[in-house]
This record gives sequence, C-alpha cells and structure tokens, in this order.
Amino acid sequence: MFETLSPTQREIVFDKSGKFVVRACPGSGKTYCVSARLARLISEWKEDYTGIAAVSFTNVAWKEIEKKYEEEFSSNKTISFPHFIGTLDSFINQFIFLPFGHLVMQCNKRPTLVGEPHNSWYYNSNRADYSKYFDKCSFDINGHLIKIAQITDIKWKKKDGTLSQNVENILNAKKALVAKGFANQSDANYFAMKILELFPSICHAITLRFPTLIVDEAQDTSEVQMRIIDLLAANGLNEIMLVGDPDQAIFEWNGARPALLNEKIVHWGNSVPLNENRRSSKLICDSTFYLSSLPAASISVNEEVVDCEYQPTVVVYNNNLPQVVTGFLAECTANGIEPSDKTVSVLYRGKGMINEIVGVQRIPFGINHWHNQNKFTKDFLRGKYHYDQGDFKTGFKLIEKAIIKMKDDVTVCSEEMIDKSIEKLGFIKHRTIVSNYIRILPDTNTSLGNWIEAANAAFASKNIQHTLQINSDSNNFSFAQIFLNEDDIVTETNYRIGTVHSVKGETFDATLLILKERAANNSKYVNLLAVINPPSDHEELRIAYVGMTRPRKVLMLAVPNEVCRVAWVNKLNIQQ
Repeated sequence: MFETLSPTQREIVFDKSGKFVVRACPGSGKTYCVSARLARLISEWKEDYTGIAAVSFTNVAWKEIEKKYEEEFSSNKTISFPHFIGTLDSFINQFIFLPFGHLVMQCNKRPTLVGEPHNSWYYNSNRADYSKYFDKCSFDINGHLIKIAQITDIKWKKKDGTLSQNVENILNAKKALVAKGFANQSDANYFAMKILELFPSICHAITLRFPTLIVDEAQDTSEVQMRIIDLLAANGLNEIMLVGDPDQAIFEWNGARPALLNEKIVHWGNSVPLNENRRSSKLICDSTFYLSSLPAASISVNEEVVDCEYQPTVVVYNNNLPQVVTGFLAECTANGIEPSDKTVSVLYRGKGMINEIVGVQRIPFGINHWHNQNKFTKDFLRGKYHYDQGDFKTGFKLIEKAIIKMKDDVTVCSEEMIDKSIEKLGFIKHRTIVSNYIRILPDTNTSLGNWIEAANAAFASKNIQHTLQINSDSNNFSFAQIFLNEDDIVTETNYRIGTVHSVKGETFDATLLILKERAANNSKYVNLLAVINPPSDHEELRIAYVGMTRPRKVLMLAVPNEVCRVAWVNKLNIQQ
C-alpha cells in the first residue's frame, strides 16, 4: 500500500525518527505522506493504553488526513483509542485545559469555553461594561493582554504609545470572568501552557499517554502553542514530526508565527524538504515560485497536468467583477474544465468583496443586528440559515444551543449543558425537540424582520413562551446580507466561492484570485511586491501565494487597475 510513495516520502514514512520537520511545498502530497506515516506507525503499535496524537489546525485538514488514512492505507479502519486525531485546539482542550484549567484559573468548576467557535458571547451594550470585549482579547506568551479580534469603539493606546486605561479595565473584567470559569479558545491555549509549566507531573502524564506527536500545518502555530509542544518535548515525548510550509502561514492575525517553524528547522537539524508538486502544472509552479522562499521552483510531477499550456493570466476589473467571473468560467470551459464546486474556485482577499462578486448589497458599517437582552435569537437565525443552505450538522448544533439558552436563560451553552439535557430527556426526545423547532421555523429566503414575525407566530402556535427579537434597523436585511461572509455558508453558484483562508489545503482545476489595490493592512500590493524580498516575509503576499497555488491547470489573477496588473505580471515573471 506504500508503492506510490516517492523516495523522499518513503524516507519520511519509514526512516525518520526523533524530532524533525518536513518542509512541504504546495501540492507536495504532505497529507498523503502524513497519512502514510500514521498508518505505518499504527500498524506497528504494540501498546494498549498509550497512543499517537495527530493534530492539524482545522477540522477540514485533520479529516482529510483521516480520510486518506482510511481509504489509502487501512482498509477503512478508523483511527481510534488509544490514538487521537483532531485539531491542536481540541487536543489541548480535551487533555489539558478542560480537566485541569481550574488549577490556574482559580475557579471552582470545570471551565466553560465561550466565543467562536464554541458559543456566541453576549454582553451588555453599556459602554462601561468592559466584559463585552472578553472574546476579543486574550494573553500573549508573557501574560500580557492582547487583541485577538478587531476593536474599533475604544482606543487601545494613547497618543504617546502607552496603553490606555481601557486596557486595564478590560483586563479587570476579563480576570473576573476567568475566575467564574469562562475562557475563549486563545485563553484555553494560554492556560494550558501555564498548567504544563506549573505542574510538570501533568505534563509528564500527557507524554506518557501520547509519546508520539504529529503536527500538520505546523507553520500556523502561535508562540503559546509552540511553547506547549516544547514543554511536552522536554518532559518525555519520544517523537515529534512537524509538517508545514512557512510560505503558507496565513493566520498571523490569530497569533501564528511562521518563524517558529523555521527556527525548528535550524535547531533540530533533522528536516526533510518535500519539493515535488503533485498538484499544479509546470507553468503555475514556475510563476508562483517568485512569491516563495524556495531555493528553486517546485517540480511539477503530475503527468496529467505538468505540460498544461495555460499560462497564468492577470486581468483588470473595474466595477465589473460579475463579468470577470463569467469570463473566467468561459476560460475554464474552453480548457476542458466543467465548472463545479469541486473543480473551480473564485477566491478573494477580504470578506467584503463577496457582496460585489455575487451582487448582494453590502450592509452599512456599524449596524448592530442583535438585541442586547436576547441571548438566543442570533443562534436560531444563523442555525436555520445553515440548515436551509444544506449544512444540516452546523444548523442543528446552533439551534440545539439556542433552545437551551432560551429555556435555561443562560448566555452560553456548553457541551456539558447539552449532555445534561440529553441525560435528563433521553437522546431520542432531546433530538426530537430540536428537530421540531427546525420544522416550525420559517424558511430563510425572506427578510430578517419578516422571518422574526413568522417565527414568533410559529412559537405562539406551539405555546412556546418566548419571542425572538432583533434591532429594528435590521428588519429589511436579507439572511444573505447578514451571513454571506461566513466561510462555511454555501452560496448558490456552480463554482466554489470563498476567502483564501477558507480553501487552504484544497485543490481545484482552476482558480480565479481577486485582489484589491491595497492589502488588508492598507499597504499597496505594488509597493509590497517591490520592496519585500523574499515576498514570503509578508503575510499578505503569503495569502496571495496560497490562493495562487490551489489550481492544477488554470490560474487567473484579477486586480483593479493596469498598474497593479503590470506589477503582478512582472513579479510572477509571466511571459506575455
């Protein structure tokens, strides 16, 4: 079952041991390689109560590893106890933070995770209530308060660069909530680090339970997460494999630091470069090389696409993005690619662009849709929209949480609360109640105001003694306007549409990447392309690189003016 591995992949799967890094270029088959090594290790595993922990940074990424493991190497056998596969955050939560968090948070109960992706955080809109910033702030590796989301209504720093009084007020509010057992995911990682630092016996116990660790997408680790890995390594981990590409680190806004992986490559001195590109044509490999830190262009080895003659193209858009997309789809068809959400992607940098692409009017900045005293309406709305768009699992989960928030009058719904409901009612009755709510909630192909009115009428007809409520300014907005920018919401197109972040790790036959004149940090791409060397030293150019390395055959870049077009053509060394 390992016959298709290349010599370099075979070295990674069979020969490497101890602590080492696999530096994998885009399309190098790293997921296949990780799955193969995992299959080999598990097939030789002799222990009953200790296992391998294989983690990545998104559910999509680890599920792809598991899928390849099952389909390619293990005759559909799942990865089960004593082994673990999931996200790094879920590993930290399950084995470190949730069972031991109370030891460092000084709370007298098991911690509750709040904020995305766990629970919506509700708060009093009063300006003096600094608890409303709880999910937008966390702690850096030194314990200093940092922003992990945009905060626009208060000043973080004074004119002289020192921190404002607001920061101290937020910190005090946060400490009070931490003492009550609340934490967002970034907090969970920080407190897990402190647990391992302060309680070496816990750290050692975890390494006994999981003596082997595989970290996929390791370029996305934060300082805190890498510190957790280092602490485990210092307390008995037998083997650590970090797999990643610093050029594809696109989560700096969430604390990721690609330099950390580069440091491991240097310090461990045991790395393996994986530079065979099994995804893209030679022309795409040659062009995207100029955005990377690679010493040479990755080698296209996919016989199906290596000689594809489509030259990467840069076009100009000017208030006509729908027409640009139509032209791109025509190019796909002309090159033998039938557009579908599996074969063709239209990607953009900055969530606001999707409104222009699909023709949905953007909501004016600063409108707050959600009523401050109503803790559950957003979850009902969002859950039913997910459900109507075909994402049944997410929709069900959101409505399940909304029902418990509504009936128990709580601001957050933890997994423990769901478990208690199931224990009290029984699994069948619990799920029947959720299904009945889904059934009576109206379709979401209407305005929010009309939906709220219809939903409340449905509640009244079933003697449900609660009402849903939004702020009146939002009555006329559509669900698409409110939720269109959620990466996991499906839009009705014959192609995949989303941010670059939403398709990281995925492959398409053709990709259109749409960029503005300025990057998210307000720098002009023209200037970044001229002064940043290598381009991978800047996150905005790494994001562009990730987008451009998704396709197998057809790559088109759309920019807003001729100056931008020329700059990108020159940087990518495109022969016109």
